[in-house]
Amino acid sequence: MTDWDGAGYERISGLQRRLARATLAQLSLAGDERVLDVGCGDGYITRAIAARLPGGSVLGLDASPRMIAAARSHADPPGARVAFEVGDVLGLTAVDEFDVVVSFNALHWVADQVAALTAIGRATRPAGRVVVQQVCAGPRRSLEATAMAVCHTPAWSAFFSGFGAPFVHVDPRRYADLAAAAGLRVTDQQVEDIRWDFGSRAAFTDWCTVGFADWTGRLPPDRAADWVQAVVEAYQQQVGEPGVFRFLQLRAELVPSTIRGSGT
Repeated sequence: MTDWDGAGYERISGLQRRLARATLAQLSLAGDERVLDVGCGDGYITRAIAARLPGGSVLGLDASPRMIAAARSHADPPGARVAFEVGDVLGLTAVDEFDVVVSFNALHWVADQVAALTAIGRATRPAGRVVVQQVCAGPRRSLEATAMAVCHTPAWSAFFSGFGAPFVHVDPRRYADLAAAAGLRVTDQQVEDIRWDFGSRAAFTDWCTVGFADWTGRLPPDRAADWVQAVVEAYQQQVGEPGVFRFLQLRAELVPSTIRGSGT
């Protein structure tokens, strides 16, 4: 797992924060829950959750040490019980510990989706809830798929020999089956076609530079900016609007299956 630039992420994460806040606004909380935020990033949303839990607590988990360092660098809401840990969802060992587990635009960076959901389901109490938000598959070629296409061009292929896609875009039509394989049942599912205008190609490039760490980590430092520019150029030829990002986002609410909950 790539160690993302936590400080850089804070600077460019307006899109991620807006999407997570929209989902969080729909999440009902009594205020005494134990919550897990998987892929918490810089902790902005984790703390927003904590502010709604006067009698509860929230744990932010992220595989990137620099993300957790950024999360720990900020003050917590008054009276909130919030903690941050470095950890991969696939290494999550908690069992029946959390009333609510959330993940905002992080799970598409995990190759084994069933294993990730299995770990999340295992950590969720039998009467608990899971809310997942992630980029999903659709008819358009995604930004990440465009990045992979650039990797295979003659100018860049030598740097990416043997490099596998570091992302998975699940098929929404199969998500219920995928969740069932992990011991979870989908109770609500929505797919939104999102258009986000960064305002300029430069701003979009800045956002991509932070988000493409899995790719640029394979490049010499003096070539990384050129590769990002090549991806941005290829992507904008598809979209036709400088600075515009288009993607499909899956939002799903899940609960532990009755089989798991009954202990059979």
